[in-house]
Amino acid sequence: MNKFSFQKDGLFSQIFRRLLVAVILFTLVEVVFVLGMYINNVADLDQRLLSRQAQEISHAIRYQQSQLIYDKSKIIREHAHNAKLAFAVYDKNGQEILINGPYDMRPTLMPPITSVSQETRRDDFSTGFRLRGVRKLDVDGQSIWVSLVIEGEGFKPFFPVLLNEVIDHVAIPLIPLSSLLLFFNIVAVRRTLRPLANALEQINSINPKEIDYRLEVPASPTEVKDLVTAMNGALGRIESAIRSLREFTADTAHELRTPLAIMTMEVDKLPDEISRVKLKKDLDGMTRLVTQMLDMAYADALIIPDSSQANLVEVASGVISQITPLAIKSNKGIILQAEGVVEINGHAEALGRALRNIIENALAHTPENSNVEVSVLSSGVISVRDFGAGIPVDKREESLNRFWRGDRKKTNGAGLGLAIARRIAESHGGKIVLGESPDGGALVTLDLSNGIST
Repeated sequence: MNKFSFQKDGLFSQIFRRLLVAVILFTLVEVVFVLGMYINNVADLDQRLLSRQAQEISHAIRYQQSQLIYDKSKIIREHAHNAKLAFAVYDKNGQEILINGPYDMRPTLMPPITSVSQETRRDDFSTGFRLRGVRKLDVDGQSIWVSLVIEGEGFKPFFPVLLNEVIDHVAIPLIPLSSLLLFFNIVAVRRTLRPLANALEQINSINPKEIDYRLEVPASPTEVKDLVTAMNGALGRIESAIRSLREFTADTAHELRTPLAIMTMEVDKLPDEISRVKLKKDLDGMTRLVTQMLDMAYADALIIPDSSQANLVEVASGVISQITPLAIKSNKGIILQAEGVVEINGHAEALGRALRNIIENALAHTPENSNVEVSVLSSGVISVRDFGAGIPVDKREESLNRFWRGDRKKTNGAGLGLAIARRIAESHGGKIVLGESPDGGALVTLDLSNGIST
């Protein structure tokens, strides 16, 4: 079953890429919005930066037997972009138990007010800013106060805070939500395109033999419905053209063969033996040309129903019965060898036309007082052998083309016989193979083994 997949130039792939780009753009817009909101709110940034640094300090502090221990290696991150930091830690009674940082910054540390959980102050200078604050935290079940001083310049010290806000307010909530939205969009698009996928499956399954086949028109969407309707219209026009060609072939056969037969009878009445023989030969050539051209038109329009059955032995016997008088008249013979009954899925009349052209071609090139050997094998293969000059290896493929005569141009043929047989064989899923008999002469094989009845 054909489904839309992630092919590079596929419709589903293009829609998926556009949805993905939309999700990425939406996320970027949200990131810009969050950054803009915090950049324009300096006071909030100050508080978040101090709180973040206080949390980092608390991670490096622990109590062991009522003794506070400070392990600087426990701090997860360095101070924001090398901004200078000084801090002091106070116990629940407000007694200083730890101080760290540059000596010139320590005097600016704010002592805690035990009744206040946090406090923030900002001083701006021409060279930068100074943030001071106090944060109440819990370490190992005991309350502590952390007093901090941060000195820096510009927005670089706030980058970790901004990154943390983007992660907390954009990445964490939006990425799952966007992924879920993208997933549901993909499901919705796949379901929407399912009628188109079904139409493609039906188109790929069209059997050339079923010229009246039409696609199932979906109820929606309208675009797919219109496309399928247009496709059915095109199939209808193709069916009309094929039927017209068939009718033309039948009408032309009736209109041309009858006048040629009448002309042949009239020529037989001519008194001049030499003129009569010449005209008779020309008429025979014309009749053969018209017959072959009609056979070619018939082969091009041939459609074989699945229910058609053909007995290759009966087909070969019927063709040989029709051609034998022509062979005897030319002092030549036709020998049939068959391996029982050989049934295939095929069109008996069309196969008869193909075999007739092959045998006529062999009779035209086999010498007098020799036979054309026709063999029907149980494998669904018919071989026709003559004792002529054969077909050169480098000309065999070319000789299957229409109107090709090559080294045999001395004959009155039009070079259509093998082309007709090839077209009919291909209509049956078979092929024509040109070879050479071990004893000399051409060996033409009509391989119809793909249609052998099981």
